[in-house]
Amino acid sequence: MRELILLDGKPIKEDFPLRSLFYGEGLFETFRWRGQPPAFLAKHLERMKDGAEVLGIPLPAVKGIKEGIDRAILESRVYDAYVKICLLSHGDSAFYENPRGASILVIVHQYQPPDELIRAHVSPFRRNSTSPILRVKSLNYLENILARREARGLGFDEAIFLNEKGEITEGSVANIFWLKDGALFTPSLECGLLSGVIRGVVIDVAREIGIRIEEEHFDLDNLMSSQGAFLTNSLVGAVPISQIDRFELPLDSQDFKRIKTALLERLVW
Repeated sequence: MRELILLDGKPIKEDFPLRSLFYGEGLFETFRWRGQPPAFLAKHLERMKDGAEVLGIPLPAVKGIKEGIDRAILESRVYDAYVKICLLSHGDSAFYENPRGASILVIVHQYQPPDELIRAHVSPFRRNSTSPILRVKSLNYLENILARREARGLGFDEAIFLNEKGEITEGSVANIFWLKDGALFTPSLECGLLSGVIRGVVIDVAREIGIRIEEEHFDLDNLMSSQGAFLTNSLVGAVPISQIDRFELPLDSQDFKRIKTALLERLVW
């Protein structure tokens, strides 16, 4: 069935990413490019491939995606860059139809260093641990946006989500870890969270330097009684949390310093 869809009074092209616009049906990856491709670019592209299979979006050839990123970096002339790649979905406007094609969007701008400390607010609305969307890096990001806006409006930097069982899951743009009695704790993927690229690297790094890993179901009391907590993603690496709502957290963990040093070596920053 032919559709007529006008944008500012003009017909849109057939390959317009309509389904991403209507439904957030698409994927994205963000990372820092500091003079060279990020150390874990392959992991980002593999995650996008896995997400495309879940959403049924045709994924362009990886070689073409890499060439598009290289071209954007070259034309931007930015040495230390924030890079975002988006897989945008084409197809019919009917929500239940499958996508027919896809485009790759690349955004590049100057990297802005993160704050040295993060103050976090626990979001009042809960994640659904059974949602398949939480396990892909989807363009459907409204829940994250609303949580971050609320946190910032209250004077905080980041939001922390709990699931319907009151278990810690993740931040709005980051995974969360904390330390206690020589062990490193982080929520299990079963709690309903994204398997972050840097999350996986931190777990590997901690094991290599002899820190025990606990991936389980945890409530806020576990986090509040910790000896230090931090957030991770592919733009900031690892940043300590100084405060969660009115509760202040310790900041002098030697184990965190060891983990961060080893992580930065892996990232080649």
